[in-house]
Parts: sequence; structure tokens; C-alpha cells
Amino acid sequence: MRTDITDRFYRVYTYQNVDRVPDIEFGYWPQTIRRWVQEGMPAILSEDEQNEMFPARLDRFFGFEPEGYGIDLQLGMHPLFKEEIIERRGASVIMRDTSGILAERYENEVDQSSIPRFIRFPIETPDDWADMKKRFDPADASRGLFPGDLWAARRAAKRGEMITVFCVGFYGQLRNWMGMEALSVAFYDYPDMIHDMVDHWSFLAAQQIERLPVDIPVDSVMWWEDMAGKNGPLVGPKLFRTFLQPGYHRVMEAARKRGCVLGMVDCDGNPHDIVRNWLEEGVNIMFPLEVAAGVDPYAWRREFGKELLVRGGIAKEPLVRGGKAIDAELERIKPLLDQGGCIPHLDHLVPPDIPYSHYCDYLDKKRKLIGK
Repeated sequence: MRTDITDRFYRVYTYQNVDRVPDIEFGYWPQTIRRWVQEGMPAILSEDEQNEMFPARLDRFFGFEPEGYGIDLQLGMHPLFKEEIIERRGASVIMRDTSGILAERYENEVDQSSIPRFIRFPIETPDDWADMKKRFDPADASRGLFPGDLWAARRAAKRGEMITVFCVGFYGQLRNWMGMEALSVAFYDYPDMIHDMVDHWSFLAAQQIERLPVDIPVDSVMWWEDMAGKNGPLVGPKLFRTFLQPGYHRVMEAARKRGCVLGMVDCDGNPHDIVRNWLEEGVNIMFPLEVAAGVDPYAWRREFGKELLVRGGIAKEPLVRGGKAIDAELERIKPLLDQGGCIPHLDHLVPPDIPYSHYCDYLDKKRKLIGK
């Protein structure tokens, strides 16, 4: 654990002295931004920025704080598939995107947002995986880390900032390749293929971390998974331990050798049943703690102790009602904040049913709560 980091995010999660928790939030639906402009929010964003979920200019407008410096590992597909529209159907199109997924999508996804209707994924059999594997060649020269990123990371580390690397998790990546239904079956029909996929992805990510210059620390690994719904995770703890956990172990071990003590997993829904698996591998920050999915961060902290670090956990629905409903929600989260190892914010993107005035009121009240 580094003690020279001034970043509040890192100090809160390593239980070091800190003046207060950081003031952060987690983005917006594009429709929300458009509503707020109509309700009087300054029109500071370009048309393109209004279509983003995480516009940096809007975060700066609200005064949110940065979370250290992030390094994007070069884990992308190369070469990409050719994007092509197969058929137009009124407001929607059937198209194959650059990841090889065939799906029906709204042509104007900004105003008509929906999960695509997936038709076919690029991997269905081990033969398909053999072809896809070539697109993720660890020896590909395009996987070199950018000199500008390394220079900026060195400067950030010297300034006392936390250094984070980003990685798509193992269920998330395999689902991107296969789709949820085919992946669920493949754990049983093609177990050797699943093991090879996880082994290959973990080698690629660990290799990227190991190639970082020795003077660049790794303080945190940020994982994206989204592998749970309201009724629980999409794989159970035994299957997770058999197939996915070895990948986490390999990558987190590579990060630990660079000084890493934090791992954060972005998983929607209620992943309670596999929290223990993540904790065993040093993935100790659970996020975003969706209240509507039945997540109870107090129950989790009682069960897993202060090893469990939490981020998010403030329900969105009280902001729809506003006023005293916001007061009650912040009062609910306060005892957890007092325990430490907790950074509260809304438990996902701000949806368009929250008025601009309610959101501003919420920010004012939350900032009083955290002492900003």
C-alpha cells in the first residue's frame, strides 16, 4: 500500500487519514441531459457530447473530482469485423457491428434507447473461437502501450495520484463473444474452450501489466463485468471458481507485484453470491450496489467485514420524488459512510425521470453529508 498518494479515493479505500470522501457520480442517460437542458441547465455540451453517457465537461460543470490516472490496456480486437447494415426495418436496422455481433438496433439510439435484439454472436463453436483467438494475438505489434500514456502515468504517480488499469472481466468478455445463452450452455458443452478463452484473456491482460515500466505503479484494477440481475449472478460461486476465478487470480497477481491493493468490479444487479470469490482475489470494491436489485450494503458489510469496500449504493428513485425522500435516502446511507471504506453516489447512470432541480438539490445535500 502506498502512503504517498493524496487521492481521496485511494485513501478512503485503504483506511488512511483523509479529510472527506471524494465527491463523484457515475454519468447520465443522454435523454437525461436533453431533459435538463430544457429545464434550465446551461447548454454547455455540444450535440455529440449530449449523446455521451460520461461527458467530462458536464462532470466538471457539477464539480466532481477525478479518480487518479487511468491506463487503458491494449486488449482490443485486431482486425475488427466489417460493420454492415443487413436490413432496415422502419426505425430499426439489422446490422453486424465491428465486434462481429449481428443484432437489431434502433437506428437513432440517442432518442430510442434499448438493449439490442441480439441475433447471432461471432463464437458458437470451438472452430469459431480458433478464428477469434487470432484477432487477440498477444504478439500483435498494435498492443504496445502508448508512450504518451506512460509519460502521463509517471507524472500522475509523482503527483501522488492513484494509477488504475482497466480490464473487461472474464464473464463479460466471453459473453461479448458468445452471448449469454450460448455461454451458459458452453460451460457444460465446451468446457475446454471456456478454459482456453479465460486463459488467453488473462494472459493478454497480465502481459500488458507486466510490460509497464518498473517506475509506474499499479494501485488499482478496474473490472467491468455486468454479470448479475435482480435474482442474482448469471453464474454460481462453484462455476465461477472453476472457470473464471483462475483468470482473476492471474491478472490480480500481476498487479499485486506492481503494488496493487485495490480491485473494483462494476457489476450491475445483485452479485451477492460471488462477492466472496472476488474478495479472495483482491477484487474488494463492489460497485454500483443497485438498491432496486435488492442490494443491501449494510448486510454485505456485516457478512464480509471491512475487507468489503463499497461504492455507490444511493437509490435513484428518491430523486424522482425529491425533497424529504432525498433527505431520507441520505440519512439511510450515513451510518455506512461513518464506517469508512465507502464512497456514496447514485447506484447507476442518472435516468431521465429525475428532474434537474432534484438532482441539484441531491448534490447540495450529499455534499453537506460528506463535508464538502
